[in-house]
Amino acid sequence: MTEKYSIYGNDLSPYSVKIRSYFRYKDIEHEWIERNLKTQKTFNKLAKIQIIPLILCPDGEVLQDSTPIILKMEKKFIKNPVVPEEPVLSLLSRLLEEYADEWAVKHMCHYRWHYEENLDAAGKRFAKLYVPQTIQQIAWLRTFFLNKATNAFKARMSKRLWVVGSNEITKIPIEESFKNLIELLDKHLEARPYIFGSKPSIADFALWGHIYNANNDVTARKLIQKHVPKLNNWIERMEDPKEMGDFETWHDLKPTLLPLIKEEVAETFLPWVIANNKAVKNNKDKVSITLKGRPFEHKVTSVQKFHAKSFSLLMEHYKSISRDQELEEMLVETGVKEHLDA
Repeated sequence: MTEKYSIYGNDLSPYSVKIRSYFRYKDIEHEWIERNLKTQKTFNKLAKIQIIPLILCPDGEVLQDSTPIILKMEKKFIKNPVVPEEPVLSLLSRLLEEYADEWAVKHMCHYRWHYEENLDAAGKRFAKLYVPQTIQQIAWLRTFFLNKATNAFKARMSKRLWVVGSNEITKIPIEESFKNLIELLDKHLEARPYIFGSKPSIADFALWGHIYNANNDVTARKLIQKHVPKLNNWIERMEDPKEMGDFETWHDLKPTLLPLIKEEVAETFLPWVIANNKAVKNNKDKVSITLKGRPFEHKVTSVQKFHAKSFSLLMEHYKSISRDQELEEMLVETGVKEHLDA
């Protein structure tokens, strides 16, 4: 009997689609269960915390949190590993994944919940998940209850932007970072199907989850279609990625990948996450730093505390990697070393 995993998630969740894409690539037998009104009761019985994705394993074990899920699956399903063996690529793939899950989430959530056109569209998508189908089948009731659910969701989420650190102070740095990311990524992907070569890495799944969701919202989609329309090829490819060859070497990736690592990871993400982690450790209620000459200030929330926990996993990986000359040179050239060795 084939073991089948159940993935509870939905398309509005970047972490859910990240895991779904990973399971498809690894050819892991699974079923996709949309978290909605119909499945909420079952989800509540399984969930330790109210986040998706949630994986119900064939043996009854329940997994939550996308990065530990992938790392656990990698030990069981060893074919087509998504973390390269080469030290430089191994670290960069995990580093970019961390950047995606802890920083690119700001891009996606900011655009989705800050701009009315996105807020309204996402609210309507959410409403369809939680208004009973029996009501949606009756025209006059459908309109009333969908509007009510949409407005309730919009009111709730527009007030929660601060949770991911989006506010009037951080608005410009977050938007500049997103535009820089998609332009650098687009240029890098001109010569290859995936970030590290001809097969996807853990970084592809994480970055794609957020960019895929951003591309489903009006404002960010306009930016992508206007400035980097070729990025659509990668966005579409990652829905059901296939191995097309091997990982490349750092030497071949470096010309276009180094600028992305330097500008988005070393100069933007790492200074923020380290300042955030210090604030959490010292029980501060606010993070206040300067990123690329702009002030970046927000409250410390439970989400920011989770960032600190997640970053500790990355640091464990960093310390476990075999150090060679190429790795040391990359760390210095990209500007990553001063942050990871601080």
